[in-house]
Amino acid sequence: MADLQIIEALKSLLQKPLPGWQAQSTLMPQGRGELSNTEVLHHAAVLIALYPDQGEWYFPLIVRSQDGFAHSGQVALPGGRREGSETDIETALREAEEEVHLLAKDVEILGLTSPLPIPVSRHLVQPVVGFMRTSPDLRPDPREVAHIFSVSLLNFRKADIMFETRHFQGRDWKIPHFDIDGHKVWGATAMILSEFRQLLLKII
Repeated sequence: MADLQIIEALKSLLQKPLPGWQAQSTLMPQGRGELSNTEVLHHAAVLIALYPDQGEWYFPLIVRSQDGFAHSGQVALPGGRREGSETDIETALREAEEEVHLLAKDVEILGLTSPLPIPVSRHLVQPVVGFMRTSPDLRPDPREVAHIFSVSLLNFRKADIMFETRHFQGRDWKIPHFDIDGHKVWGATAMILSEFRQLLLKII
């Protein structure tokens, strides 16, 4: 069984003041748009779901299907837009179950990291952190998910921050990303995970 002390330590840290934007902005792409004070944001939530496997803790990431929307084809955490009167936790659990068959009933909530506004799609995303006591039977919904891969906390802790140059809006921009198991994790997902990693560095 993976070390539950890591889970307890993480739960404790999530009840304390969070690093927030200071940590998120470390992985902010150059040229990222800004929101106006009057812009209406759609509420959304994503799930960082830790689970044990061979004595380590892992969490799943997805590669989104090529659907033509703003985050098409990108690496992401399971999640999506809030429906009706849902809470952020209910949204994250429902979306994870729909997208990767991660059963909500098996997830114990540890807490929330800092919300992140996303200008390109006009969302305010709330990351939710939870854990499971057994490994889930992950299955992608092909309408939304092209591929699922899981990342160990130890490997994520050591993941390199890389930079590449991309040309848009008539100029070159530096884009930071995590290199995780051969996948480029950038944009909002990298910014969310940057704060999560800063918490992990206090534990492992």
